[in-house]
Formats: sequence, C-alpha cells, structure tokens
Amino acid sequence: MSTLDTPDRNRIKIKPQLLCPHCWHEFAADQVLFISESPELLGDSKLGDTASLRFLPFRFDVSGAAIDSHKYPCHKIACPNCHLQIPRSLLHLSNSFISIVGAPASGKSYFLASMIWQLRKTMARGFCMSFADAEPEMNRRIRSDVSKQFDNDDPDKLVYIDKTQVEGDIYNVTNIGGQVISLAQPFIYTMSPMPGHPLQNKPERISRSVCLYDNAGESFLPGADKVTQPVTRHLATSDAILFLFDPTQNLRFKRACKQSVNDPQMNPELGVDVRKSDVPQEIILTEMITRVRDHLRLSPNEKHKSPLIIVLTKFDAWQQLTNFSHYHNPWEPVQNMAISAYSVKRVEEYSQILRKLLLDLIPDLVSTAETFSENVTYIAVSATGRPPEFGPPDNEGKRQLMFRSGEINPVWTEVPFFHAHAQARKYCIPVLLSKSKK
Repeated sequence: MSTLDTPDRNRIKIKPQLLCPHCWHEFAADQVLFISESPELLGDSKLGDTASLRFLPFRFDVSGAAIDSHKYPCHKIACPNCHLQIPRSLLHLSNSFISIVGAPASGKSYFLASMIWQLRKTMARGFCMSFADAEPEMNRRIRSDVSKQFDNDDPDKLVYIDKTQVEGDIYNVTNIGGQVISLAQPFIYTMSPMPGHPLQNKPERISRSVCLYDNAGESFLPGADKVTQPVTRHLATSDAILFLFDPTQNLRFKRACKQSVNDPQMNPELGVDVRKSDVPQEIILTEMITRVRDHLRLSPNEKHKSPLIIVLTKFDAWQQLTNFSHYHNPWEPVQNMAISAYSVKRVEEYSQILRKLLLDLIPDLVSTAETFSENVTYIAVSATGRPPEFGPPDNEGKRQLMFRSGEINPVWTEVPFFHAHAQARKYCIPVLLSKSKK
C-alpha cells in the first residue's frame, strides 16, 4: 500500500505530483511523509532531536490516518526532501505562488496583514468565496499582526507591527544534503466556493491553494543570498511578484508634494528622524531582478513571463500627486448572480496614471521594471488609510510610529492579489479582461 493509498482514495482526488512550498522540491504523492503524534517519537534526521519523527507509513486506520510505530493516528504531513510540514490541502488543490518584496521599512508587514484582512471580507462578500488558513500554525505570525490591527478591544489603543526580521519564526532551519540551510516560511491559504456561488457543487474547478512569501528587506540587499540561506529562491517559482515601493522614502516624491501633510513620514517640518532603508529602493528591485534571472537562467534581453506588480505603499500620504482622491472598487456585480467580476481594465486605467507619475519622478524605476517583465502593473495602496502618530517614549526615549486600531481603514490592499491571479491566468474569481488581454 502506498503512502496515500487510504480507504477514502476514491472520494478524494490526490494530485500525482507535488511541489514543496518550503524547498521547492518536486515529488510524487506517494513519497509524502507523515509526522508522528506520539510524544515519545522525537528526533528527526533533518530537523533535530526535538522535532517529531517523520516516517513513511505502511498502516492506516479506517478514517485514512497513518499509524506510527506507537499506534498513534497521524494526520500531519511533511516534504520528503526538507521534512518541513506542508498543509494537506496541497495534496488536492491547484497551487499559486506569490512573492512579496520590498526594502526595509517599506510597509510590507502592514500591507500583508491588511491584505489578508481585506481578502477574508471581500472574497466572501463580493465573490462568494472563502479565504481561510490552510494550516493555522504556519500562518501564526500574520494572524497575530491581523489581530493587532483589526481585532483590538480598545479602538483608541495605539498599535504597531514589528518589522520582518532577518531571522526568526518566519524562517525554518533544516538539513538538506548534509548542509544546514534556512528556508522562507510560506503563508498558505485556501480559496473555495461558498453557498450561493454558481460552482458551489463543483468546487474542484476553482478551489485553490495560495502560498505567500514575505522576507525581511535586508534579505534583498546585494550579497545576502547564500547557499545556506536561500530565503529568496521562491522568486523563481512565483506566479507573480509584488514589489513594494515606499514613496515616503523617496526625496523626489517628498519634494513634489506641495501641500503640507500631517504625516511624519512625509513632512520634514515635524523634525522627526523617521526610519528608512539605507539602500535605495531601486537597488533592491535591481537585486531582485538579478536573482530571478540567475535562478531561471534568463538571458540579459529575455523578459520574465510572470507578472510584476509595483505596489506603491502609503497612498494616503502622497495621493495629492494623482488626479484621483479615492479608488472605486475594481469589481462589479454579475447580472443575475450573487457574485462580482474583477475588472482588469479599471485597474489598468489607474496603473497608467501612476506610471506617468513615476516617469516624471523616478523614470529609472519604470525602465528597470519594464525591461525585466513583459507584464508590469502599478497599483497604489494604503495599508492603514491614515498617517501614523507617535506613541509614548520607550525606556530609551525613542517614540514608535503607531496607529489607532479603530481608525485603520485599508485602501485597495487586496487588489494586487486579485490582479496577480488575473494576469497570471490563475482564475479563482470571475475576471473581466481588458481588450488587450483577451
């Protein structure tokens, strides 16, 4: 009996080939390892003495759970190459991969938390689709960040999210080929039709698993990619890349804003030294492009096929530079149905406005992006919808930029996710394509 030859094999379709979201190793489904539930079966050859044993089972109970050597039923599974846990949803659902890249202090952590919060609401209300954790423990960090911003009992409480660290719980250490390496922790979610969706009785047609990758901005500094820390190798397998560019860190953007704003990130008159990256964001983009070209062995003149979305963060701080003061949702109801359809055309119209602005202020950013990818879109977002304010001083007298949880109101943070899937032809929601994309 193979690893996945369980009693319910005729009712649940299993993909013959899988791709590990940790180490990107491709393997057959019958090579999947199970993780022992016995508290005494500790010690793994790749993960160390304190990790639960990984094993290839030969016995299953009537429910299809693998049985370890201590007769414990086991449900969690792992990759046969890196031995890291993978969600069971990867056995059944089509996958998409999205990488999120940005310089230090570009707002990635706030963006990611707001994006997940908005996707949970918008997918359910607008598209009759659920957006759920594939494995809650794997998404622990994002769940904590979302809770800080949106599930606070005191709406007047000042909150902030810690920046993504170069080391910590969003990286996993394992031993592959005798070499100890650090791998990026994927955040994995599932999307499935809800009651009222026209395909609720055929969920296999549109249900999907999506893996999101977030690295510390320092991981994209020149020279940071190493054999022992290939934490950005997911770029080569991604269906789309979201590059976060923070206009509040750019001097030309600040100079172009004629109107004074009550935002310490944009207004030097407040006399505050706001943290920013020591390396120009354009260099981070160039380094990212170099890594993708190296991993995929692209020639200097060959363009990347996957979409590149330039996400301009903190829109509330610099929206005066555009001729639109607010966004309209880029989806519209489908006639005689309870769902909406995403409008690629509407997003592309906004993208052209932002592209023109960038050509005036940072033309090298546009040329670098469009020389690399054959499909580039520019989307402005605000993870909070408002400027930060300073919290009380800490023990060292430093004051952290914070937000009042009850006043956080994200703008378009879910749109880059929808657009990435639409442009990559990974349709999980109905899409209205522009004429050029038909």
